[in-house]
Amino acid sequence: METFFTADTHFGHTNIINYCDRPFATKQEHDEGLIQNWNSVVNKKDHVYHLGDFGFGEIAYLKKLCQRLNGKIHLILGNHDKSSIVRGELAFRFTTIQDVHLYKRKFFGEKVEIFLSHYPHRSWPKAFHGSWHLFGHVHGNMEPYNRSFDVGVDCWDYTPISLDQVHEKIKTLENNMGV
Repeated sequence: METFFTADTHFGHTNIINYCDRPFATKQEHDEGLIQNWNSVVNKKDHVYHLGDFGFGEIAYLKKLCQRLNGKIHLILGNHDKSSIVRGELAFRFTTIQDVHLYKRKFFGEKVEIFLSHYPHRSWPKAFHGSWHLFGHVHGNMEPYNRSFDVGVDCWDYTPISLDQVHEKIKTLENNMGV
């Protein structure tokens, strides 16, 4: 069982293709590409922390789509995630639904705490004591800061990233900070 992170899939959102210059011609091509990428790395027993802006549009379409995604999905609410929808018609597909989450785990012998939010923060719990922060919302338009960075699909080839990839990115950021 592995853990993955992603954000800003915007399933069902036709205009996101133009807004973010995504390399897809139609909503269907966009969504199929993201589903294929997701399922190419995420297995059924894996956990995926989706940091907001999951989907947009018709409920029936989103229901069918999210049933095709592998893994146990933990949704951190984004500004486009209507609470009435994700807590209602789509709630069956999310293992948890939260505004923010502090992910804790032992990783390579060290205690890791990762603050998960849809929005980027300049400071977060234990920010200056080694914790990490992952976010979405900005679609690759914000440089990493301290031990935080954007895990949105626009930054990661439209694919969820693993905890191993997060760890490697954090080590690179720490090396650049002189830590």
